[in-house]
Amino acid sequence: MKGFGIRMYRPLNMKLVLIFMISTLLPLLLTTYVVARVYIERNSNDTSILIDNTLISLSQSLSGYLNELDQLTLIPYYNDDFISALKVMASESYESMSKYQVLSITNMLDSQLRFVRNTRKDIMSTLVVSDNKPLFYSTNNPLNDVTPNYEFAETDWYRKALQASGDAVFINPHKQDYFTRTKNESVFSVARTIREIPSKRPISVIIADANTVVLQKMFQDIDFHVPSHIVLLDQERNFVYANHEVSPVLFRPMPENHSIVRDGDSSYLVVRRTVAPYNWELVVLLSNSHLEQKTLWVYLNSALLYIICLVVAFLFYQGLSRKVMGPVKEIIKTMRKVEQGDFTARYPTHTKDEFDVIGQSLNSMIGELKQKIEMEYVLVLKQRNSEYKALQSQIQPHFLFNMLNGFITLNQIGERELLEKSIIDLTLLLRYILNHSDMTTLEEEMHLIEKYSSLQQLRFGHRLQVLMSCEDGVRPYKVPKLILQPLVENAIIHGVEPLNSPCTLTVAADTVWEDGVLFVRIRIEDDGVGFDTQLLDEHGQVGLANTRERLQLCFPDSLFRLESAVGVGTSIIIMIPEAHFHENYYSG
Repeated sequence: MKGFGIRMYRPLNMKLVLIFMISTLLPLLLTTYVVARVYIERNSNDTSILIDNTLISLSQSLSGYLNELDQLTLIPYYNDDFISALKVMASESYESMSKYQVLSITNMLDSQLRFVRNTRKDIMSTLVVSDNKPLFYSTNNPLNDVTPNYEFAETDWYRKALQASGDAVFINPHKQDYFTRTKNESVFSVARTIREIPSKRPISVIIADANTVVLQKMFQDIDFHVPSHIVLLDQERNFVYANHEVSPVLFRPMPENHSIVRDGDSSYLVVRRTVAPYNWELVVLLSNSHLEQKTLWVYLNSALLYIICLVVAFLFYQGLSRKVMGPVKEIIKTMRKVEQGDFTARYPTHTKDEFDVIGQSLNSMIGELKQKIEMEYVLVLKQRNSEYKALQSQIQPHFLFNMLNGFITLNQIGERELLEKSIIDLTLLLRYILNHSDMTTLEEEMHLIEKYSSLQQLRFGHRLQVLMSCEDGVRPYKVPKLILQPLVENAIIHGVEPLNSPCTLTVAADTVWEDGVLFVRIRIEDDGVGFDTQLLDEHGQVGLANTRERLQLCFPDSLFRLESAVGVGTSIIIMIPEAHFHENYYSG
C-alpha cells in the first residue's frame, strides 16, 4: 500500500488541469484571438472606406478647381474684341498707333482680366505674352511690373503651352520671376495658347498665376486618425503640393496602391487615387508604425481581457478542484494512516456524492484488513521470528565451539600469551553478541569480523592476510547479527588452514547496479584451497546453510552466490536490493 496515495493523487489532479485547459483556456484563447482579428479587420475596412471616401471627395474638389482654372484661360475666346486687341498688340503696327487707340485697347483688356482677378482671391496675376514680348498683364500688386528683357520663350510653361495645341497646361509651383515685385513668391499656374479663329494660328500665350491657399484649405482639415502626408502629383508625377515635407525618393518609382514604402526608419502605407480627367495623382501616406500600434493596442486589450477571464475561470476551477480534491485528500490521508499501522483510521463521510460511497467502502476494507492481519499475519510473523531465532541459536554455539577448539590448539602448542590475548578478544566478542538485539548495522558487523580476523591472525601469523572495506553509504544499513561471521570462519578453516602458504581473505561491502536494480553487495573471497561446489552438501557446513536461510527470512528477494574451484579459492557474494533497507521486511 505504500505510495498508493501519491500515485492516486497526481493523475487525478493532472486530469483536472487538462480538462480545465481544454474546456476553458483553449476556447477562451481562441475566442479572444478571433474577436481581436474580427475587430482589426472591421477597423481596417472602416479606415479604408474613410480614406477612399475622403480621397473621392478631395479628388472631386481638385478636379472642379482645376476645371475652374482651365475656364479662366478661355476668357479671351468669349470676347471677339479681346482676340482682336491681342492680334493688334502682337502685330508690328501696334507701335505706330495713336495713344488713344493704345489706351482704348489697354482699358478693354484690363477690364476683362481685372474682373477675373477681383472675383477670384486665389488669382495673383494674369499675363499675356507673344514670344518674348509681354502684351498685357494684371496683378494684385499695383507697383508690380514685368521683368525687363525676360526670355519668356525659353520657359517650360511657354513651351508646354505651345505644344498643347490650345489645351490648358497646369504648371507646377514655381517662382514668379517674370515680375519685379513678386519674383520670389511661389505660384501655381495654368497656361494656354490663344489662337486666331477660325485659322487657329497662335497669337499669344496667357498664363494665370494662383497661390496655394486653395490647396492648403482643401488639405488642412483632413484627418485620418494617424500621422499622414497628402501629396498631389501632376500627370508627369511631379510634385504640385504636399501638406508636409516628403522625400521624392518615395515616388521613384511610383508605389503601388496599398503597398508599403520606407524612408529611412519610417514606413508608410500608400493609398492612391487619380484626379480625372487630368490624370493627376492624389497620394496619401499613412504612418505604418502607428497603424501597427493600433493593431498592437487591440491585441493588448484582448490579452488583458483574456487574462481577466482567465483569472475568473481559474478561481472557478480552484473552487471546483477543492470540492473534488477535498474528499480525495481525505481518502489519501486515511490510507496513509493505515500504511503506518493505524487501523482505527476512518474516512469521515460528510458528502452525499460518489466520494461518500468510496469512503464507506474504504472504511469497510480497513475493518476487514484489520481482522485478517490479526488472524493471519501476526501468527505468521511470530512463526517467522521463531524460525529466525532458532537459526541464530545454532550459529552462536557453532561459533563458540570453533573458537574453543582454536584455544585448545594454542594451549597445546604453548602459545600462552597468544592464548591470553585471544581469550580477552573473545570476551569482547561475546559481550557484543549478548548485549545486542537480533539486528545490527553493517558497520558493526564489519567491526565484529575485524576483531574475529585479528584472533585468527594471532593463530596463523603471516599465513593469513585480511583486507576489509565498507562503503560509507551502506554502513548504517541493518542486517542480522552474525550473518557474515560463519562465512568468514568457513573461509579460514576450510580455505586457508589446509595450506602452508600465505593466503588473502577479502571482506568488502558496496553498492552495484544489476539489471536496473541497485543492490548492496557483500563479498567474502579467499585464494585458499577451494572445493568442488557439487560436493557442497557432503561438507555438512551448518554455518553456510544457516546463513543462507537467515538471509532469505530477513530479505526474501536477496541473492546468495557461491563460486569455488580447487586450487583457486572461494568467493561468496550476497546481493540485497537496496530498497529492502527502507522497508519493514523484518520486524525484529
